[in-house]
Amino acid sequence: MKKIFNLSTREGFGQFVSVVGIGTNILISALKLAIALISGSISILADAFNNLSDAATSVIMLVGFHMAAKPADEEHPFGHGRAEYLAGLFIAAAMITVGGKLLWESVEKIISPEEMTANYITLLVLSMSVAIKFVLAMFYRYAARKINSEAIRAASIDSFTDCLATGVIIISIVLWIQFEINIDGGAGVFVSAFILRSGFSTLKEILTPLLGGKPDQELLDGIKKIVTSAPEVLGVHDLIVHSYGADKTFVTMHVEMPATLKLLEAHEIIDRLERKLQSQFQISVTLHVDPVVQGDKNFDEHRELAEKILREISADLSLHDFRIVPYKSGRKLIFDVNVPQNFPLTDRELRKEFQRRLIQLHADDRAIIHLDHQYC
Repeated sequence: MKKIFNLSTREGFGQFVSVVGIGTNILISALKLAIALISGSISILADAFNNLSDAATSVIMLVGFHMAAKPADEEHPFGHGRAEYLAGLFIAAAMITVGGKLLWESVEKIISPEEMTANYITLLVLSMSVAIKFVLAMFYRYAARKINSEAIRAASIDSFTDCLATGVIIISIVLWIQFEINIDGGAGVFVSAFILRSGFSTLKEILTPLLGGKPDQELLDGIKKIVTSAPEVLGVHDLIVHSYGADKTFVTMHVEMPATLKLLEAHEIIDRLERKLQSQFQISVTLHVDPVVQGDKNFDEHRELAEKILREISADLSLHDFRIVPYKSGRKLIFDVNVPQNFPLTDRELRKEFQRRLIQLHADDRAIIHLDHQYC
């Protein structure tokens, strides 16, 4: 197998996992299909087709990893890493489709129940399929953590759901064998509910990175910790993370440093920090220097004034990139404000409120405010 897949690469390992899923799900589906045809059980038949669809989604996952491995080109300068997310999206869609079809057939079975033909051999085969599926689910979970794959994580959730679903079917067969109580249709409804719930949950998880969800907090904290550990760094802001696949992450951030630092010195510090971040987190990093004036009484007084006004408006507001320039008989205060998500005031209202409070204290001063809405 090592000759076919390069297991040392993320994409090669993902393709190997996909092939394992294809083979295992085809085997389980064949076993369940055989006993479904013998027993006449709608829930077992639906479960067999569910596993067959799992094999199909594993094929899509294989294609997704193959596409994700393609290098960047002129039309896709950031690579093809998000193709893996599309594979996960297909898995979620397949789960929802199978769950919906099973629900419809199960309701029909409740309305018009049919006798089942099942025995302990049926139970044995189903129990074996649960054991195999559980091992596959654990393998998927290990693989998802190893290469941080949303597609494989979705397959893991699907497999665990299948174990629970088949477990319910086993209970329904035991009740039929022992007491001739037919809950096949009800078991099918229960199984379909599991599948649909997992499908929609998986869909939500996959859509998050596709739509641009919040980056991992551990990554954000790690980046800030390394940058702020440099003695010359006074603060950081405007941290933005873009992901183009699990192993293609791009980061930009503004770094505050004393304005008295020489340009070459500041450039060397930034270069060193970028290399350290790239090495530790395997990300592409661009840091921007923001000079901060220190030890100027007039500057400090105006900055403290601006910070005081912002605190009075909301404790959630903070400023950066502050500077002042002469303006008629007063000063222009020019700065950026970090605005949290879902802030109650609009940008226009916030600027107007700050300006009103500033003029009350210093009639000759004005403010030019750039509002930064936080992405992390």
